[in-house]
Amino acid sequence: MTLECNFRQAVRWNGESPSMYCRIGNIRLPLLQAPPEPLYTLLTANCSDAVHFQDNVRKYNACFQMTSFGSTKEIKAGFMPTFKVQGQVYHRIGSLQPLWNEEPKFLQIYFVGD
Repeated sequence: MTLECNFRQAVRWNGESPSMYCRIGNIRLPLLQAPPEPLYTLLTANCSDAVHFQDNVRKYNACFQMTSFGSTKEIKAGFMPTFKVQGQVYHRIGSLQPLWNEEPKFLQIYFVGD
């Protein structure tokens, strides 16, 4: 991203239209709220934990991307099955190791030893 919007200070790629984000100043979005603690500190601080988090945030995101979540009902089946989630989405990551005498599930099958 190399250019900055003259109206809203959004950064954009060189080939993108200057009016793509704010319609030349006609669209105003509310400012984002600061993330809750401890996420705010992990994103902004320079301590060793925060630097480690900032360097590895894509890896952490990928881990949670592989988790499973549930919803209450499927809306349509067929070519493109879809479902609607109402309310809070909870990730069901489960234990890092399978329970005794159970098959691995979720992320447990992705962890590899030394």
